[in-house]
Amino acid sequence: MKTRHLKTLGLIAAILLAVCIARPTLFTIMAGLVFVVIGEAARFWAAGHLIRKKELATSGPYAYVRDPLYFGRLFLLVGFCIMGGIWCFALLVVGLGIFFWSYMPRKYKKEMAWLEDIFGEEYTRYAAQVHSLIPRLTPYPDSAGRPWSFKLFWNENREQYFLLIVLGVFAGMILRMILRQQGVL
Repeated sequence: MKTRHLKTLGLIAAILLAVCIARPTLFTIMAGLVFVVIGEAARFWAAGHLIRKKELATSGPYAYVRDPLYFGRLFLLVGFCIMGGIWCFALLVVGLGIFFWSYMPRKYKKEMAWLEDIFGEEYTRYAAQVHSLIPRLTPYPDSAGRPWSFKLFWNENREQYFLLIVLGVFAGMILRMILRQQGVL
């Protein structure tokens, strides 16, 4: 089996584990929802601006943060772990460890070299002014200024599948909360 498939299966298993051990309450659901909405909004916005391999993305959220898809993923991780309550905080620590010490350094090294090869000095200037995960307060001065595109979101980046996963995990948390309130779990 390919490494990519194993990673996907591992991620699915971790998500299922998180939902299964979750002890959500109305308070944890609402608190986590703030992070989930920010994370999914960042991904939604970013996916409508990204034209992979053809153009350096500097419009939309890319004018503020270099990696808005990863920024969104980080907020989703935190949000869902908050939703899950105390039992999911161990998963949060593990998840943050994997995100910052394995996932991001590997992606950063691979993607930065790849983007420098494709876009050269344009990317180097951009990367020097726009941080990976910490947003700028003002937009990147050389931002493309291109509007959000549904076609990029839906056809090119196929972000609707990620959105379905997010909605599924949210529904799982709500269901766990309801079943726990009814004494089923």
